[in-house]
Amino acid sequence: MTAPYRFTPQHMLTGGDNLPAESAAAQMEATGDYKVLRRLTPPQPYACTSPNGQQAAFLDVETTGLDDDDEIIELAIVPFQYSLDGVICGIGEVFDQFNEPTRPIREEITRLTGITPEMVRGQAIDKNKVRSILSGSDLIIAHNAGFDRPKCEALMEEFEAKPWACSLNDIDWRTEGHESAKLSYLAMEYGFFFSGHRADIDCHAGIKLLTMPLASTGQRALSCLLTSARKPGWRVFAVDADYASKDTLKKRGYRWAPAEALPHPKCWWNDIDDDALEDEMTFLETEVYKRPTRPPVYKIDAYNRYSRRIG
Repeated sequence: MTAPYRFTPQHMLTGGDNLPAESAAAQMEATGDYKVLRRLTPPQPYACTSPNGQQAAFLDVETTGLDDDDEIIELAIVPFQYSLDGVICGIGEVFDQFNEPTRPIREEITRLTGITPEMVRGQAIDKNKVRSILSGSDLIIAHNAGFDRPKCEALMEEFEAKPWACSLNDIDWRTEGHESAKLSYLAMEYGFFFSGHRADIDCHAGIKLLTMPLASTGQRALSCLLTSARKPGWRVFAVDADYASKDTLKKRGYRWAPAEALPHPKCWWNDIDDDALEDEMTFLETEVYKRPTRPPVYKIDAYNRYSRRIG
């Protein structure tokens, strides 16, 4: 049997062995009137015991800002092993390094992350070490891969060749009963908390979240994510859609591509399932364009999803 991810109640308490506090917490929870949040303490690395274990890497970046041309100032990667049924069965050593950018770190980023110009001065990410981690990884996961993947691919082209998944978007958290998919919010929903906005602890929080049974279906979060990541789909660009149709498109789930986006800037776009393409074309013809048309569509899968290379 595959060993589960080793987060026990005492591991999640400060100090790791505060059993009287855990007993008190359990008593409070048993009343039904309290919900106790336990501090996330990352586990020590341990080897996978499953003979069929797969290797993934959970990563997170901190950057000089949120714009497309902002740069990575911290990259953390936590390798882990998982079984084909979505059980995490091993954790590797944390890779966490700073990187000195060519532009100043914004003050609000320092306030958010605690990363100062002095901390990154003279620092550079060891790309050979990153390559070594990537070479053994079958999948890369991030919480908001649409942000992290382009930043990582700008840093190293090796990130382009790997399949990616997103713990923010590849799990339908709202269907599972959650009002937000923000990592810190989901952590509290599943009974733990952490000091966020540093790349290493965000990785461990993301991995911890993937071990959880989902609130509605009971399916493991990682198993759900893997199913979503394996599905091919289509990206549809509603090029030249009339301004009056914007509310119709937004209600359908379309998002706006900014001026710098490729391959079709300044238009509405949406990702749909592989078997939904013809229904989507019918929707656009009848509800948006009001005429026969065939807007641009591109095939997407885990190798280009969340990248800027679609099209």
